Order: sequence, then structure tokens, then C-alpha cells
Amino acid sequence: MQASAFVFLLISGLPFAGHAQANPAQAELLRRGELTGARPSARPQTQASFPVARRAAPASDPVQQHFLNADVNLAQTSASQLPDLYERFMATTRDERRAWSYAQWDAAGQVLTRLNQRYEQVRTDLPFEERLRIRSFQGEFHTLRGARDVKEKLD
Repeated sequence: MQASAFVFLLISGLPFAGHAQANPAQAELLRRGELTGARPSARPQTQASFPVARRAAPASDPVQQHFLNADVNLAQTSASQLPDLYERFMATTRDERRAWSYAQWDAAGQVLTRLNQRYEQVRTDLPFEERLRIRSFQGEFHTLRGARDVKEKLD
């Protein structure tokens, strides 16, 4: 019964999600329909089970490699490769998220931000179905992150 109540709370809050934007730039992106990245976190940092990125990521960034299961330079990634990279990112997120600390969520958010930056550069080269698929992955990540915050508050 608790799980269904939790899902109901998440779903019922969706219409109000756009009104909770603290940053005017984020509100503008949401108004235009562009869900493009992770929000900065003011949560305390804890010890991570994988390295947390501290700088812009070259192709050999171990955190990015972990989330994407590949060593790629996102600045040189073609539009046709992005849907697969988002899918890999979300597969890793789904598999590991239950044990993540705040630092690990922030690291995942940083990798998603890099993916989103490349997506913004090449999105016009993607068919509509692939853009929709990527947007679904972006939304799923933010939903999972928000669900974790809600669950922690309920516990």
C-alpha cells in the first residue's frame, strides 16, 4: 500500500514541477520544453564508491566511463551515437541507484549534463523519435533522483 501511495504522490506532483523552479534560466528552459540537465545540489558530500568528477571530463574520465560503459569523447560524439549513450547511462542508473550517496547522484548528474550539452549541439540531426527517446531518459533520471529525495524524507 505504501508503494502505491508513493507513486501517487510522485504523479500528482508532476503538474506542479514546472512552478518549483528557483532559477529563472531553468524556468525558461522548462517553458520552452527543453529539459537539459541536472540541477546543482546543495546536499552534503559523502564518500562515493566510484570516483567523483572534479573537473571537465576528457574522454578518459573514469566516472563518465563508469556511467556510459564506454570511453568516449562526448565533444566528438555523433548525433546517431547519443541515444545509445543515454540508454547506457540510464541502465547504469537503474541498476545502481538504490545504493547511491548524494555524491554519486551528483556525479551522475554531471555526466548527464555533459550528455545534454552534446545533445543540444546535435539534436537537429536526430529524428523526432530519437529526440523523444532522449527526452524520456532525461525525465526518468530526474524522476528517479526526485523519488530518492522523497523516499528519504518519508523515512
